[in-house]
Amino acid sequence: MVPSFIAIVAIVACAFSFVEANLHRKSCVVKGGQSKEIDDAPAILHAFKECGQHGRVLFEPQTYYVNSVMNVSWLKDVDIEIHGTLEWSTDIMYWLNNSMDVGYQNQSTAFIIGGDNVRINGFGTGTFNGNGDDWYKWIRQQENTSNYPDRPHALTLSRLTNSAIHGLRFLRSQMWTMSIIHSHNVVLDSIFVNNTGNSAQSSNTDGADTIYSSHVVFNNWTVYNGDDSISLKANSTDITISNCKLRNGLGIAIGSIGQYKGQFETVDRVSINNIDYENTLHAVSDPNDALKEHMLIMNIQFYVKTWTDDQNGYPPNGGGGGLGYLSGVEVTNLKATGLRGAAFAVSQCTRFSGAPGVGNCTNSQFQIKDVAIQNLSGTTKSTRVASLQCSAIAPCTNVTIANVDLHLANNTEANSYLCGNVINPMGFMCTGDVCVGGSATGEC
Repeated sequence: MVPSFIAIVAIVACAFSFVEANLHRKSCVVKGGQSKEIDDAPAILHAFKECGQHGRVLFEPQTYYVNSVMNVSWLKDVDIEIHGTLEWSTDIMYWLNNSMDVGYQNQSTAFIIGGDNVRINGFGTGTFNGNGDDWYKWIRQQENTSNYPDRPHALTLSRLTNSAIHGLRFLRSQMWTMSIIHSHNVVLDSIFVNNTGNSAQSSNTDGADTIYSSHVVFNNWTVYNGDDSISLKANSTDITISNCKLRNGLGIAIGSIGQYKGQFETVDRVSINNIDYENTLHAVSDPNDALKEHMLIMNIQFYVKTWTDDQNGYPPNGGGGGLGYLSGVEVTNLKATGLRGAAFAVSQCTRFSGAPGVGNCTNSQFQIKDVAIQNLSGTTKSTRVASLQCSAIAPCTNVTIANVDLHLANNTEANSYLCGNVINPMGFMCTGDVCVGGSATGEC
């Protein structure tokens, strides 16, 4: 069962009630070198080694300069208090050569946290600064501007269980902000993410991605970025996303899924409630970066993307032929300002290695079913409420969209529902045929 909001509050309150007994546990205060030329990673790792089990690790209100990878995947019953800033170096070649494997899609990361009963509190000021401006400028000069090999995520929660993270801030992450893999019973509360570049923007700056994880709660997140705000990938089950403000990006994504040929994956039992979505960022015109421009202008409330049944290359920039299903998704109380794409989109034609127009867009064996979206209101620049490009092999079934109140600037109601291979839609009528074509963002 997806936990109720009352249960979420109880979990958070329990996780951050520092009982008197904790005051007598061993504590380690991390002492920084106070210079960009001094790598504070060894001091941080030493503190975790000394106090990472049944202890307390304290970061003071100062800047810690992180110039090398960190892996603390063995924590147990520990309080981590972050009052300052951890700032990652801009030595791009170092990170490309040393970033650590995430364990999915050939992705990599700069920092791994794992263990059981880990409690991290940033008190609303503790900050992870990825110095992403240097990455965003550099990646724009590369042929692969998205999934560049070994471009690191800011933080990976790997095999983290029965844990809670509260009050952290993430600024200009190198790539994805947070990847959550093989993690269970984790609460992520009051998290702020701003991946808006000062001089350049970048694709693939997701706020968070779940993989092979269950019972994960996202509560009270604020995300500014140019890609998926929160994305649920393979075998994400019992996920709650509530009370979030999502700005400038692509909204909440399910997928991409079905990237590994013959592998069965699911996304099941997802609750999304009380989401405020707004886009105020204009597209940045750059003839050499059409993908980035496309992603900035195609913002969507909620979308699903799966790979076709044809394998085309290998992850992260290729794949296909996967099996499985998406089921049990309940989306309620969405508020939108200035949408530029369909509020709800499905594309079963993801194939990054194949050019649009090549391959079969309707042969995916991954099925989408039992999805209910209710109570959507606000303003849009698109007449499309829904764009549902489903598979002919495994059509979308039991899809409900109800109580929609979206209006254009002239107060005209958005009332277009484009469908392909949607069986017995509920709460709406299909008004036309959907565009069928390659997509990485939920629509053609």
